Amino acid sequence: MKVWLLKRAYANFEVFRFSDQSTGKLFRKNFRGVPMSENWETLQIETFKKGQKSDFPSGLLSPPSFSEKAVQVLGDLLKGEVELLPMITENDDKYYVGNVTNILDCIDKDNSEVEVGEGGLVDDYLKYAFIEDVIKDCHIFRIVTHDTYRLLKTQVFVSDLFREKVLEARLSGFEFIEVWDSTKRMISSTKNKISSFHRNSEKFYTFEEASMLVRNHNKIVLSDEWAIRLGEDKKVQIGHLQEDGTFRWLNPIYYPPMFIEMKWRILE
Repeated sequence: MKVWLLKRAYANFEVFRFSDQSTGKLFRKNFRGVPMSENWETLQIETFKKGQKSDFPSGLLSPPSFSEKAVQVLGDLLKGEVELLPMITENDDKYYVGNVTNILDCIDKDNSEVEVGEGGLVDDYLKYAFIEDVIKDCHIFRIVTHDTYRLLKTQVFVSDLFREKVLEARLSGFEFIEVWDSTKRMISSTKNKISSFHRNSEKFYTFEEASMLVRNHNKIVLSDEWAIRLGEDKKVQIGHLQEDGTFRWLNPIYYPPMFIEMKWRILE
């Protein structure tokens, strides 16, 4: 049994944005596992950057978004675990934002490795280990920290079957990172791949603060599998961690909106 971290593919895919930019506040304040459908009205979105059609589009902050095709393929697995809230584009294409309501207290604290924040509390996980009996019948879920039960809002995990259905149907825009294998008792994560970097600072920065450190002080900043730096031409580049442990650096047309919610720190 494996657990996969669900991620979006960005290269060459279209990017959406909210037609009403104030909607971003709604997304940042909600999607915490509490049902929202009763007060939800179909959300207007529009194309921000043209590209290949994606069944798992980006641009709408951290909650997962699905095309109609993806919902048809994954519907049985999403049922009871994800609330599908309708959205529509300027071309009347239908999409759904997923409010993951399946929130699990499933971390095996004895075999996980944690990133400790202020006050000695768990801020995040460097290596994941799960309680198999808790997750064995779940296909998509989010987790709470094992000490304070704080929801890790930006991370969504899926099962082998979820991944298999995506691959079999050739759904586009999905990426999967293996974070746990029960048969090997291996605990891996994207963050584990950057743990070899020497990082003295325990101070975290907002995206705005991190951007200023990059632009004004030529610092490299990290968050999860992402990094930001200045290139040789003094233009900002964003890097995405690859399977071999190196970063793929790009000159961005835009910053992924999820960067706003992430905590950043300096790579010393």
